[in-house]
This record gives sequence, C-alpha cells and structure tokens, in this order.
Amino acid sequence: MKPLDDATAHRETPETVGVRYWIHTIGPAGAVSLTSLLLAWIAIGLAVTGSLRASVLCALGAFLLDMLDGFVARRLGVSSEFGRQLDSFIDVINYSVYAAVLSIFYIAPGVLGWSVGFVIVATGILRLIRFNIEGFTDDEPIKYYRGIVVCHLSLAAITFLIFGQIFQGAPWVTALGSVVLLVLSILQLSLIKIRKTGRQALWAALVIPLGAAAILFLA
Repeated sequence: MKPLDDATAHRETPETVGVRYWIHTIGPAGAVSLTSLLLAWIAIGLAVTGSLRASVLCALGAFLLDMLDGFVARRLGVSSEFGRQLDSFIDVINYSVYAAVLSIFYIAPGVLGWSVGFVIVATGILRLIRFNIEGFTDDEPIKYYRGIVVCHLSLAAITFLIFGQIFQGAPWVTALGSVVLLVLSILQLSLIKIRKTGRQALWAALVIPLGAAAILFLA
C-alpha cells in the first residue's frame, strides 16, 4: 500500500487507514475466499440444525468458490503470501470442520463420530501447515501436492451423508464411512504426490452429481 502524503494523512483517521489497509490486503481474491468461508459457515449451521439439503448445496458452493479464488488472484496478478495463508485457514473450516460435523451428527453419531471428527480436523490442520511451509513439489510445468488435499474429506463426508439418508439405519454406512474418512485423514499426512495442474474441471464436475443427489435424497 502506498504511503500517505502529509495532506492525506492529516485528513485520515486511524479507522479509515485501517479499513483501506484491509481492503487493499484482502483484495478481490481474498473477497472470493471470504465469501467461500461465509457459505461454509452457513453450511455448518444448517447441518447442525438438520437442514441437510441446503447445507450440502452451500458446502458445494463454498467448494466452487475456493477453486475460483486462486484463478482470480492469478488472473489479476494479485497473488500474495497473505492470500495463501487466508486460503489455508479457510480450508480448515470449509473442509475439515464441515466433514467433522457431518461425521459427528450423521455418519457416526456418538463417540466414534467425535473421534473421527477430531482426526479429520487435526490431520487437516497438520497437512495445511506443511503445505504453507513447503509449498508444492515442483516438477515444472506440473505442480504436485504432498498428501491428498483436504477437500477429499468434505466430498467423502457428503457422499456418506447421502448414503445414510438413502439407506436409513444401515450399519455399513457408519462403518464404511468412518473407515474411509480415517484413511483419507491419514493420507493427508502421506508423501503421496497429487497432481494439481488441470484438475479444476474434474473437481467442478463432481459437484453436479453430489448436488443432484442432495436435492433428490436430502431434506
């Protein structure tokens, strides 16, 4: 941000300087990230109160916006370390916390669900910290993540949420859902290389069947 000249500084108050600082720092890409966070926050609240269809649709909307913020940053040339950190912190809510909430309230209610939820959030945080420190594994022009990305947990949890509503009371949904979420959680900390480049269309395509299933099978 440009320093203020004497005349401008004289007219500015600390409050207006602070507002301008945050507008400049967050920028358009950060605004997309925060909108994604808002949708995820609404999705969590709706899940807790039992509005599952609306919750999943909000969560999928947050997922799409999360893919969009990086594109906006690159397109406008406003990529920054702040944006990278903001995106990672928001991912904890968008994916790890949301998946944990679905595990606790729907996939495996009780001690099992709470335990799985803790593992999901803990491994998600550790994975994102590692990424923020190490970045991508570069084999230019292809970039790779180290360990599976956190969005896998949210998408898997949504899938088993839908299965649970279709197959009411089926014990295999709880058992298989818990195992899958635990395995995916551990794989977040693995050294598996996951290609980043060119995956956006594939991820976006997953939203269509999940969104359709949510509309058809969730209340």
